Amino acid sequence: MSVDTFDPSQFNTSAKKKPIAADLLALAVELAGSAALDEIEIALSQDQINALAPLLLHPGWQDAAVDLDDAAIVSLVRFFTLGEMRHQAWKAEAKSPVVALVRVLKKRKAVPVDLVAWIKANTTNRFLPHGDLMDLL
Repeated sequence: MSVDTFDPSQFNTSAKKKPIAADLLALAVELAGSAALDEIEIALSQDQINALAPLLLHPGWQDAAVDLDDAAIVSLVRFFTLGEMRHQAWKAEAKSPVVALVRVLKKRKAVPVDLVAWIKANTTNRFLPHGDLMDLL
């Protein structure tokens, strides 16, 4: 019989966090900027939906948003809020990038006055825009 060693760092998810791929981030920003969000319409191909689906649960959104301007972040918030409602593969609940992106805007003190109300009016995800209460404790 052998005894293995215990390594607590294996449970440290931040150590395993990989950054969001630059090409996927660029695609998301491009699509979010070009989507007709005022008309609540997002026309994406199935390939685009599938390509962006892994981003919905990616833990690296706060790090990725550091290099984005406020307008791009707001576009991404609106894009992912509506996208989650329209694409089954984009269901993220409390892990939605909207939560992380809104936190970045809050930290910058750049949350548009109407953004929270808009999010709540356009989603049934009870975790948006603030996330899971247990994560805040």
